[in-house]
Amino acid sequence: MVQVCNYARAKCNNKVIRLFSAKVSFNLKTPTQTDMIGPPDPISNLRPIIFAKFDKESKLEKIYREVREETQIWNQKFWTKHNISFIEERKRFQENLKTQGKTSINTDDMSVFYKEFLDKNWRMHMNYNIAWYKRNVKLLFLEIAVRMSKLKFK
Repeated sequence: MVQVCNYARAKCNNKVIRLFSAKVSFNLKTPTQTDMIGPPDPISNLRPIIFAKFDKESKLEKIYREVREETQIWNQKFWTKHNISFIEERKRFQENLKTQGKTSINTDDMSVFYKEFLDKNWRMHMNYNIAWYKRNVKLLFLEIAVRMSKLKFK
């Protein structure tokens, strides 16, 4: 599903334009000269980024940008799936409490759900964190390589 946003340019700070809109954009293919950050996705809660694409982009810069894009898509997929699962399980838990005769659900009741959910998904979170760190280290080395390739020695 592709929705087009009516973005308003709020401010330009450090070559990053922050965008705000009531709608969510899943179409992040528009090349720009600065990274543009959109509003949070209603399910994943992540802000989509349109990464800057330059006309005379070196091979290394292209690899760096593509890895950033892949990481964003991977992260978006993970948190969308995770949050959908969380919302569905929380709803089932609350419905189960209501069928047991609970008229109101308090924070103590919900803390039981949160602990069970985290305990059940700890391995998935651990694997996500390990993969996230690996991706960030790769991005760090790529960015260092890009910056070093731009240095001009006299």
